[in-house]
Amino acid sequence: MNDKDIINNIYGHLAGRYITKIRPLTDQEIEMFYWEKGYGEIPFLILLDDGTALIPSSDPEGNSAGHIFIEQTERAMA
Repeated sequence: MNDKDIINNIYGHLAGRYITKIRPLTDQEIEMFYWEKGYGEIPFLILLDDGTALIPSSDPEGNSAGHIFIEQTERAMA
């Protein structure tokens, strides 16, 4: 299986979804992930139209809140 297939298998269901809300995580949600407030990070949630929540993390193990790079398609495709 190549990288494209792996990404499609994991994230392909997100194609065509719409963002309906972006908000910081509540204190209770932060505790659920065993994260701490501070360190310059703002844990947040991106809610999609089907109820899926995207929560950026610093790594696959979920050790801390994360960051999303936002680029124009032309740059991202280069």
